[in-house]
Amino acid sequence: MESYNKFLAEKVLTEDKVITYRFLSRALKVHVNTAKQMLYEFHRNQNAKRPGAVHATYLVYGTKRPSGELPTSQNGTDGDVEMTSSPPNIEPFTEVVPTSTLSLVPEEQIKEILAEYEKVTSIHIYSVGPHPTKDMALLVDAANQVLALNSADDSKNLIPISNPNVRRRERHVPGLKAAAAAAATVQAQAKTSSSKTAQATAPARVKEESKSSQSVQETKDKAPSGPAKKPAPSLKRGSNSGIMQAFSKATTKAAKGKKETDTPQPATPDSEESSAQPLSDDGEDDDELPQPKPHGGSAFKTKKQREEELRRMMEEDDEEEELSEKAQTPEEEPMEDVIEEEPQEPEPVKEEEKEVVTASANGRRRGKRRIMRKKQIMDDQGYLAAQDTNANQQPLTDQADKEACPNYANYATFPHPPLSNGPLELPYQRPNPHCRTFQSDAIEKVINDITSRMKNPDLARLFENAFPSTTDTTVKFHTDGKDESIKAKLRRRREEDAWLDKDEWEGAQSFIITGDILAEWLRDSTNQLKPYQALANKDPAIFNLILGAINTQSEYVIKSPYCNAFQPPPISGLPVSYNGQDDAVHPIYEPSFVFECKYELDSLAHFLALANEFHRHTGSRDFMTPRWYKAVNTLVSVLEEQSKSTFNPETGDYEHNFYTFQRNTNTGTETLNLKGIGNPLNNGTGLIRSAFRPSDDATIFGFFIPANAQMAVELKRTAAILRGSSSSDTALAQTLEDWGKRIEDGVWEHGVVGHRKYGDVFAYEVDGYGSALLMDDANYPSLLALPLMGFVSADDPTYQNTRRMLLEKSGNPYFLTGKEFRGIGGPHIGLVNAWPMSLLVQAQTSEDDSEILECLQLVLDSSKLGLIHESVNVNFANSYTRSWFAWANGVFAETILNLAKRKPHLIFEDSVPFEL
Repeated sequence: MESYNKFLAEKVLTEDKVITYRFLSRALKVHVNTAKQMLYEFHRNQNAKRPGAVHATYLVYGTKRPSGELPTSQNGTDGDVEMTSSPPNIEPFTEVVPTSTLSLVPEEQIKEILAEYEKVTSIHIYSVGPHPTKDMALLVDAANQVLALNSADDSKNLIPISNPNVRRRERHVPGLKAAAAAAATVQAQAKTSSSKTAQATAPARVKEESKSSQSVQETKDKAPSGPAKKPAPSLKRGSNSGIMQAFSKATTKAAKGKKETDTPQPATPDSEESSAQPLSDDGEDDDELPQPKPHGGSAFKTKKQREEELRRMMEEDDEEEELSEKAQTPEEEPMEDVIEEEPQEPEPVKEEEKEVVTASANGRRRGKRRIMRKKQIMDDQGYLAAQDTNANQQPLTDQADKEACPNYANYATFPHPPLSNGPLELPYQRPNPHCRTFQSDAIEKVINDITSRMKNPDLARLFENAFPSTTDTTVKFHTDGKDESIKAKLRRRREEDAWLDKDEWEGAQSFIITGDILAEWLRDSTNQLKPYQALANKDPAIFNLILGAINTQSEYVIKSPYCNAFQPPPISGLPVSYNGQDDAVHPIYEPSFVFECKYELDSLAHFLALANEFHRHTGSRDFMTPRWYKAVNTLVSVLEEQSKSTFNPETGDYEHNFYTFQRNTNTGTETLNLKGIGNPLNNGTGLIRSAFRPSDDATIFGFFIPANAQMAVELKRTAAILRGSSSSDTALAQTLEDWGKRIEDGVWEHGVVGHRKYGDVFAYEVDGYGSALLMDDANYPSLLALPLMGFVSADDPTYQNTRRMLLEKSGNPYFLTGKEFRGIGGPHIGLVNAWPMSLLVQAQTSEDDSEILECLQLVLDSSKLGLIHESVNVNFANSYTRSWFAWANGVFAETILNLAKRKPHLIFEDSVPFEL
């Protein structure tokens, strides 16, 4: 699980808490051994960045040396040996039994304590905290956090197992059979007597009955001439529980009843009497236990008759439950619940009607118990309707309780039925409809139209899971701007903050996370929504969703244009999360607003692309609000700053860049060299600097060609929209067009280099001094995707040369091949993991049918969980990173839609093109 670092950073570094491995295991729902490893990695990584940032407490288990014995390296003959006394005349032991010791040790004392152990069986981190552990008793509070989690989660995670065919049996306790027989008589008396006089004389009658019953039992237990035996001890856990308590209470009440005849006492309400009495072992009021029954006359029954009567009473209880269940006919039966009705006075019942009271005593009716049994069936989505909360996505109520839905980051790591009919048997990974984050009928129609025509059932299942991945799982907040509660929040914010703009966060807003991280990347969210852009003109819900995404990205760009990933909007009510890093960034940013602030030129290009695609498919200009205009002007200011060279072109003096980034890390791609500046860049290139790549890795040469190409295209597209809106936008349109032309010329002049094998090719990065980096990364924008962004056509000679170079091991250092997978990777994950995303881009930019089918098959074979992963080990396809990565699923969906229109015969049973 990749998010544990953020969780621990927030708890330990931000909230200043001590976290034990048991708490971490329970909170993240991972095995305790995994939790121990997480604590170890977190402790090591944080202290590597900043020594002393995190302190650990270790748990050491093993065998200590005998008292006084020194380690082998220190043990000598001259040292004193501690002697222990022993009783005289006892032979010495022939074998020493080792004693294992468990110790909690602060990391500052770990070496000293380990020296006392002769053999260490186990050692691991017990807890981590922001300060050294001086008092081990303080760890009790940390351990108690697990109890709080247990009480909060058990009601959701633990569901009782019941068997409807099992009947409860009473304990075999002396006097129980007589009490059970007496219950039938008391019940019959309650049916025929409802007057107050009968109720008043009941205690006295019970006393006489108990005496009679006791005399019968004593006659059986004692010899004819022997002395009276003591009563058998009761089986009870305390002084006020057990079956014999019923007899003592009956005698006491009878005595009270006799005393009341002499001295009147105020009556005690039944409810108060019930609450004051302790409960017996079975959880019922002891007052409700059946009372003893007289032995005289017809009331005296044989053992067989009493057993038959008890059986009949149990069957009546079962019939009541069945009648109760039949009377209720909900569409979905609720989970098992027990409902206790308030005690009521017994009412006269006609002879032919069934008595619904199981037992009564002293004029009180025993509470009726109604049980709703769980219904274990598989619904049309392939979910079991009665499972624990991680497997069961059925909400607890008809109102779809979202808290009952599982964490999709965990859910996506396991396969779920029904499986596809293809040879790969891919699982169904969509959440239950109640648990999806966004609903669209248009999306469901596309899924049905595409999958019903596909000839490969595994490919159909993968599309069924991947196409709606963004709307199913990542729309964490959306409003159409008409919600009165949201408007009230905005009004309160403006009252509290006078610096807030009047239009800030107005209108539709959408917060789209990347998947298993609760943050929005500008690049990721734009690409996640791209497959739905063609539906925006057909479905108002999609229209508002994308419009809200443009408005939200506008707010991000206005406030922090150099940042790449952002926290939830303040009006969403969602919690913020922290990346666990201690970054030094200029310009400074607000951590409650920004998740990460790596300046990536493609992030700003994607902001423009989101609105441009929306306008292309809908023709709407609703996104052109004052906030959007402000965001576009902010973007232009970034272009001006980041087009400057490292040295002044006239004086040659060093000029400090406006943006700097430094991170305490041992990974070179996570920070910028030269104190956060990066390598020098030349002037007069027309290119724009980018500190980081779309993979969030640092650039080597700051002029990143794929992002510059994308920015050139999107600036021109935005300029065209502005020219068609109003005359007042002409100046801004001209500015954007000029920037687009300048950047495009810079790419062709400085971004194309000669290769001895492939001819003229596009470089990945350049510095304007003549240095160039020849490679490609799987993340978009990439050199392989230049035709998809509209910079060149797929048949352009320079692009074709570049494509051949990128798809060969000898031409691209990050083209990775192995026994089970191949494709372009990148330094972000490592040298053995290729990204399925690169194969999907390769398929979209190819006209070769066999190449396309080969790419699709590789992606299929590596998606055994029915979802597209971030990266896959080329030698072991079962080893991957990120089971929940919505951007990759969106690229797969876009690839299938591309082929459905361009090459339908490859995926459909017929050759009829499909277009949204």
